[in-house]
Amino acid sequence: MKRNVRRAAIVACLGLLLAACSSGADTTPSTTAPTAKPSPGGTLRVGISALNSADSLDPARATTVGGYAIARQLFDTLTEYGTAGTVVPRLAESVMAGTTADIWTVKLRQATWHDGKPVTADDVIYSIKRILNPADPLPPASSLPFVDAEKVTKVDDRTVQFALKYPTMVFPDALTSPTMAIVPTGFDPKSPIGSGPFKLDAFTAGQKVTFTKNASYFKPVYADKLEFISFADGTAQVNALIGNQIEVASSMDSSLVPVVQAAGSGYKVFEYPTSGTLTWQMNVQQKPFDNPKVRQALRLAVDRAQIVEQVYGGHAVVGNDIFSPFDAGYDKSLPQRERNLAEAKKLLTEAGFPNGVEVQLTAAPIQPTANRQNDVLVQQAKEAGFTIHFNKVDAATYYGDGYGTYPLSLSFWGQLSIFDQAAFTIVNNAPYNATKWQNDAYNTLYEKAVRTVDEAARIDLVHQMQKIEYDEGPYVVAVFLNNISGYSARVSGYKSYPNSDGASGYNFYEVGFTSP
Repeated sequence: MKRNVRRAAIVACLGLLLAACSSGADTTPSTTAPTAKPSPGGTLRVGISALNSADSLDPARATTVGGYAIARQLFDTLTEYGTAGTVVPRLAESVMAGTTADIWTVKLRQATWHDGKPVTADDVIYSIKRILNPADPLPPASSLPFVDAEKVTKVDDRTVQFALKYPTMVFPDALTSPTMAIVPTGFDPKSPIGSGPFKLDAFTAGQKVTFTKNASYFKPVYADKLEFISFADGTAQVNALIGNQIEVASSMDSSLVPVVQAAGSGYKVFEYPTSGTLTWQMNVQQKPFDNPKVRQALRLAVDRAQIVEQVYGGHAVVGNDIFSPFDAGYDKSLPQRERNLAEAKKLLTEAGFPNGVEVQLTAAPIQPTANRQNDVLVQQAKEAGFTIHFNKVDAATYYGDGYGTYPLSLSFWGQLSIFDQAAFTIVNNAPYNATKWQNDAYNTLYEKAVRTVDEAARIDLVHQMQKIEYDEGPYVVAVFLNNISGYSARVSGYKSYPNSDGASGYNFYEVGFTSP
């Protein structure tokens, strides 16, 4: 009964807030991080709608947003994207290039594993060789084409030297992904030991994960306990926040911002732009997307500004069919692609579909707004001649054996540099290339760009890569999402991490209660 009363109260608040909005009330979420320093202690409960049964405790095999969130607690990468969206050291104390950029030296912090043993150069070498194992290379191996596992050597207990296959300046960027986390020698994913800010207590895939503070972490960790709690939908997540069942609603549904704001001063909404995007993937081995004219037609059928407003309530920015907007190489000079129904229909006719074409879209609610974004695509594309049949599945099914076979699908990408995004999803042998698109010119430019030390010359090559993606690529990057998370006013320490996913970039060691 209390649950029904709570829900009624929320609905009433929403109605009052809408009335306030119509009279000019400001409901914009805060973009200023709190300044109060957290106090040690307490259990921080985080609601995450992205948890699902496909989540992995092996960081190198993580393919889901939930898996990335878990990895951020248990493990450390050598580098990470900081609050300015640039690469900074994490487990590494420093990452330094030699004069010719083919020798890189990594100096480790004085860190310990969860069992008390020191993190050493041997562990870094083990982790890299595990990823690059020629008999069974793990997915992040695609981001390290320049690393020769046999030429990663120990200088001393805290120093590792990488003698690369060729000079490159993208080495530090390649180490940022949670899949590139350093693990101890002999790592067992069934009983994971890491160096991260929290130790694993219990793991129920798709439901709940509990952690205990790593008191030996090299940075302050405020909460004694951390809990990840899964919610089937955004409304349940926000209800739990307002009902004081959780303190953080990570990556909440943007349409529910007014509900949290109407709940009173005990709750805060914090927002910042990110590189995260729910991207439509067109499989070029499946008709009709084997024809580049059909791919361009679908891109032209999309009204990006309408998606920003209708799906996200303004809490997103339009995309332009290329990734990584915070990367220094992102080409802002490409003309913003606008909806053009006449041109879309013309392209379909030229592709042999004068009467339109039917397509099946397979997708799961991997983000709170995913289904709504797909519903809008179905409506928009119909006006251009696409009849899209939306096949809704759960996340475990979506990421199962069928992944990579769907003619049209929706996936979430973010927190990757242009080079990592290409390595994961575009170039030859990319492990998550669900589109099957291959372009020899693109691959050649990628190989040249990775090897180019001069920044201006490298960016010029990257722009050429992006022009190919823009003209004939397999992705519809319609919008980049703002991260919007709800917080109890009792917690502080959260920050903006534009190149990371989740509330405070999933750096929950920085978040704690304002009073014990």
